[in-house]
Amino acid sequence: MSETKSGPGKAKLSLGALLLALLVWGAQRMGLIELPSSASAGGGATAEAPAQPRETPSEGSAAPTQDYPTPPTAGKAKESVQEAPSKENDGAQEIAAAFKAERSGFMVEVSAPVERMLPDDNDGSRHQRFILRLSNDMTLLVAHNIDLAPRVPLDEGDPVTVYGQYEWSDRGGVLHWTHHDPGGHHDEGWIRHAGKVYE
Repeated sequence: MSETKSGPGKAKLSLGALLLALLVWGAQRMGLIELPSSASAGGGATAEAPAQPRETPSEGSAAPTQDYPTPPTAGKAKESVQEAPSKENDGAQEIAAAFKAERSGFMVEVSAPVERMLPDDNDGSRHQRFILRLSNDMTLLVAHNIDLAPRVPLDEGDPVTVYGQYEWSDRGGVLHWTHHDPGGHHDEGWIRHAGKVYE
């Protein structure tokens, strides 16, 4: 008696397992889910063991598919970090060498925070003036001609990148020509702050 009663139940169970296997297989084909390689479409796949997130693969997990490229290696991540100005490429070493040699008249790019805002110099062409604190602890005066270029909306502590001509002084030096050249005869400088370029 028990065999005849369990026969239809077994058929329903087999049909349900088959439908579940088909659903899992279809979801795998569409890339909606990823099962461990040990799971088979014929019943080894269960809802109890969801696939690990592909963004953070655990050690020994299956390799990510083409939909999720492998994360960058440590070397590549380091390179992308170095794209931002660092102590090695922020211009401080070049300024220090020029200061020591008392060299002037070359264009240089410097990235540093604003140490102090100074009053404008209104003697002749008007210049916005501020002091940068370089990563090597030197200070550098920036004299930005606001008759030829827009004023830069700066506050003390703001990070800024300046490209201009260095002139030696016993206080660390001055960076000027931080603007375009109306005559087209001089290298053109600029100031970049908060995603905008002032030239």
